[in-house]
Amino acid sequence: MRRYVLIPLALFSGLAVSSPASAQPPAQPAAAPPSAESSRSLFDIAPNQFLFGARVSSIDGDPARFQRYQDIRDGALFTGARVTREAPDGAWLFKAGADNVGWRDQRYGANFEQTGRFKVSGLWDQIPQFYSVDTKTPYTTSSAGDLVLPDSAQSQAQGGAGLSVYPPIAPQFDLRERRDIGKVNFSATPTRNLDVTSSFTMQRHRGELPWGASFGFSNDVEVPLPYDSRTNDFSLGAEWNNTKSMFRVGYTGSWFDNLDPVLTWDSPLRLTDVAGTPGRGRMTLWPTNSANTLSFGGYTKLAHKTQVTGFFSYGLWSNDEPLQPFTINSALPPIALPRTSTDAEAHVFSTNLNLASHPIPDWRFGAHFRNYTYANHMSATSITNYVAYDSNASTTPTGGPDLYAHDRTTFDADATWSKMSPLALTVGYTHNANGYDARIFQSSGESVFRVSADAVGSSWATYRVQYEVGSRTGSGLDEKALTDIGEHAEMRHYDLADRTRNRFTGQVDIVPSDAWVLSVSGGVLHDDYPNTFFGLQNSNGRTVSLAADYHQPNGMGAGATYNYERYAGLQQSHEGDSSAAQFNDPLRNWTADSTETVHYFSIYATPPRIGRDTEVRFSYDFSHAEGNYFYTIPAGSPIVAPNQLPNVFNKLQQLHIDARHRIKNNLAATFSYLYEPFRVYDFAFDPSVVNGIVQPSSLVMGYVYRPYTANSFVFGVRYVW
Repeated sequence: MRRYVLIPLALFSGLAVSSPASAQPPAQPAAAPPSAESSRSLFDIAPNQFLFGARVSSIDGDPARFQRYQDIRDGALFTGARVTREAPDGAWLFKAGADNVGWRDQRYGANFEQTGRFKVSGLWDQIPQFYSVDTKTPYTTSSAGDLVLPDSAQSQAQGGAGLSVYPPIAPQFDLRERRDIGKVNFSATPTRNLDVTSSFTMQRHRGELPWGASFGFSNDVEVPLPYDSRTNDFSLGAEWNNTKSMFRVGYTGSWFDNLDPVLTWDSPLRLTDVAGTPGRGRMTLWPTNSANTLSFGGYTKLAHKTQVTGFFSYGLWSNDEPLQPFTINSALPPIALPRTSTDAEAHVFSTNLNLASHPIPDWRFGAHFRNYTYANHMSATSITNYVAYDSNASTTPTGGPDLYAHDRTTFDADATWSKMSPLALTVGYTHNANGYDARIFQSSGESVFRVSADAVGSSWATYRVQYEVGSRTGSGLDEKALTDIGEHAEMRHYDLADRTRNRFTGQVDIVPSDAWVLSVSGGVLHDDYPNTFFGLQNSNGRTVSLAADYHQPNGMGAGATYNYERYAGLQQSHEGDSSAAQFNDPLRNWTADSTETVHYFSIYATPPRIGRDTEVRFSYDFSHAEGNYFYTIPAGSPIVAPNQLPNVFNKLQQLHIDARHRIKNNLAATFSYLYEPFRVYDFAFDPSVVNGIVQPSSLVMGYVYRPYTANSFVFGVRYVW
C-alpha cells in the first residue's frame, strides 16, 4: 500500500540554513504583489466577465407563483456578462451587458460615451408574468379573434344540461403573458452650457390574463383574455445652464395601440339569442390613445442663499376609437349610437414652484406650490337607453356618461430653526385643495399642520420625530347623485369624505463605533371620518422597525432587520332591496371590521474570506401577513347572522446561499442555492373553494392560490479578463 507523507516546510527551511554558503541557491526575486483581480471580492461586478453554468430546480406545489415574474426553469445559463472598452486617454468608453441569455426574463444593455460630447445607451428587457398552470377552459380563439365554444356544447347547455358539459372539453393550459421593453437614450453637449437629450421607449405586451366576462350574476364567466398592445414613448429636450441659472424645454409623446380592442365571447348557457339571454357577449377594452406634452422648467439662484425652481407642462390627451353598438344580442332592438367615435380629448396642466432660502445662519425657509388640472373636453353625450350585459334594455338614471375631471392644488411652507445645534426644529403647513367634476363633492380642502425635531450634527446619533394633524372637509355635496343610482344619501366616498388625521413618526440612528449602525423607527396613524354614516368610519396604522448592521475592514459583515405593521379599518354598509321597508330599516345596517398584520424579518452575513480564494454570502428573509374580517349586525336585525370568514394569510421565506472559489486569477467556480417555501390561504381562491371550473352560476378557469416549496441550484464558472 502506497503511503503519502506530508513533510513540514520548516524542515526544508532548517536544511537550507545549515547548508554551506557555497551551496546557497541564488537569491529569489521578491514575490509579486497580488493582482487587482485577486484582491477584489469575487462578488464584485468586473468590467469584463461572464458566468456560464447550469440551473436545476425542484418545485413542490405551484410552479407559476414561484416564477411569477422570472424564468427559473432547468437548463444551461449564460448570465452576468459584462464587456468594457475604454480609450487609453479616456476619450471614449463602451460598456455592454447581458443577463439570462435565451430565457424568458433575459436582459441586454449597452452604452457608449465620448467624454464631453455625447452618450448613447440601449436596453432590452423581458418581463414575464406566469399566472397559473391550473387553468382550464373550453374556450378557443377563432380566426376572427373571438373566444368561442363548440356549438354542440352550447346546444346541450341550452337544452338543460347546463354547465356540466364543459369540464370534459376543457384542457389544462399555462396562463402567462410577457412585457418586452426596448429603450434608447441619447444625450449630447454641443456647447459647454447646453445639453440635448432624447429617448425612445417601446413596450410590447402580449399574452393572456384572467378576465371576468359576465352576463350578470346568474351567468358569470371567466375567460383567458387575449391581449396584445404596443406603447411607444418619445422625448426630446434641451437644457441650458450656467453657475446661477438653468432652463429646460422638453417634449414627450406617448402612443398606445391596443391590437385587440374588442372582446367577443360565447355564452356557456345559450347558442341562440333571445331577449333577456344572449348567445354571445361583447365588451370594449382599453382604447388606442395618445398623449403629447410640452414642458418648461428651470431654476435661478438669488441673493441671501435663495433659489427658485419652477416647472410647467401642458398635455393633450386624445382618443377617437369607434364606438361599439349597445348590444350584440340580435333579439334586442338596436339603439342608435350618439356618434360614431369617442371624440375624447383632455387637456392636462401641471405646475410646480419651489422656493428654498437660507438667509441667516440659524434659519431655513421653504415653500412649494403644485397644481395638476385634468380638464375633460370630450363632447357631452345624451344617452337615455342602454343594454346591460347584452340582456335587457334599461333607462339610465344619469342621462349619459359623466365627464369626469379633477384638479389638485397643494401649497407647502416650512421654517427650520437650528440655533440649538445639533437640534433643529421645524414647523410646517400644507393645504390641499381638490376640485371634482361628476363626483358627489364638488371640492374638498385639507389643512395639515406639522412639527418636527431633528438632530443631524452628532457623530454618534441622529434622530427625527414628526407629528402632524390634518383636517379635510368637502363642499358642494350632491346627494341626488347618490340617490339617482339607488344609493343611500348618507353614503360617502372615503377619498373625498370629511376626515381628521393624526400621524406621528420617528427614527433614531445610533453609531456607537465605526463597525456598528443601529436604527429604530416607528409610526402611528389614525384617520377618522366623522360625517360618514355609510362607508369607511375610521382606519388606523402602526409600524415599528428595528435594524442593526455590523461591518469590519476585512470584509466581514452582518445585519438584521425586523418590521412590524398593523392596519385596521371599520366600515358600515346596508343590506336590503329598494323597497322603503328594507331600504330605510336601520336594523339592516351591518359593519365590517378588518385588520391586517405584517411581520417581516431579514438577516444577512458576509463572513471574511475562507483562506485566500473562497467567499460565501448568506441571507434569509421571512414575511408573514394575515388579515381578518369581523362582521356584526344590530340586535334584532332581520339579516341572517353572518358566518365569519376565516383569516387570510400568506407566508414567504427565502434562504440564499452563494459561494465562490477562485481557481485562478481570472477563473472562479460559483454556486448558489435558493430555498423558498410559500404558504397561502384566501377564502375566494383556495382550491377547496374553487374545486373545479364549474361553480354555482359560474364558468371559471380554476385559477387558485396554491402553496409551493422550491429548491433551486445554480452551478457555474465565472471568467474574468
